[in-house]
Amino acid sequence: MANVSLLWRKPTDAGAYSGGSWRATLPLANLVTQDPQQLARSSNTSNASTQFRIDCGTTSPLIGQFVLLNHNLTPAGRVRFVLSNSPTNAGTPVYDSDWLPAWEPTVIWGSMPWGTFPWNGIDTTAYPAGAALIHTVPRGLGGGVRAFVARYVFVYLDDPTNPAGYLQAGRFMAGWAWSPTVNAAWGATLRWVDPSEVKRTRGGRRIVTAQPKYRVFEMEFAALSEGEAMGTAETISRELGKSGAFFLMMDPEESATVRFRRSIYAALADTTPIVTASMDAWTWRLSAEEII
Repeated sequence: MANVSLLWRKPTDAGAYSGGSWRATLPLANLVTQDPQQLARSSNTSNASTQFRIDCGTTSPLIGQFVLLNHNLTPAGRVRFVLSNSPTNAGTPVYDSDWLPAWEPTVIWGSMPWGTFPWNGIDTTAYPAGAALIHTVPRGLGGGVRAFVARYVFVYLDDPTNPAGYLQAGRFMAGWAWSPTVNAAWGATLRWVDPSEVKRTRGGRRIVTAQPKYRVFEMEFAALSEGEAMGTAETISRELGKSGAFFLMMDPEESATVRFRRSIYAALADTTPIVTASMDAWTWRLSAEEII
């Protein structure tokens, strides 16, 4: 079991987007707005049109995780992430993911009757919060999470036969995902929140005004080091507050069928105390409220 992964520092949010061919009314700039329903849409499905580049500037950002949300790629679609210090991606890149499937298996084995289970394991409606494409740079020697310093991020989307006639997505993030040295304590919870309004008529009929459901993840980090508490937890609380967004995975290495159900694009439901629990041990409770 891998430790919780939290992508909260995202240099691509402040980067300059360019490349491809994108509709003027649905531009690449929409990929950095917090709302995943605010879309960037390509002019057509040709590979020349469905790519983009982010210039993250000269601050040498550290990047090890990529997230693309609310996309319309089909199960035949592919994506490729490249990190480079060349503005044209010339020469040997810093990192190249190679082509990855746009969808991973989402159906839990045994959850559907024999004969109805999709042989590729993919049910595009089974993603709890819509289409999510996640890629984490594989672990390096000694099991450490790898990340690379690079100025430019290149994203290539490939789905030329998409019946929509275009490709689109609502949010893109790339950066370094923090994982604590000691994982979150046992007892972390996942809850679906249904804000629908329920009323009873005088005759006893039950009337429901349905509203979209969203998830809340709650967990406690019970053994943070001073650096993790003051350098990460405190900074997240101060810089993000309740308005900033992040992407959280409960276990980046578990099977995709479960991983997507335990991953969330979210904001802090509230800021919480960072507690000096004992000598060299700090605690911090995280409550993540889904952004839909």
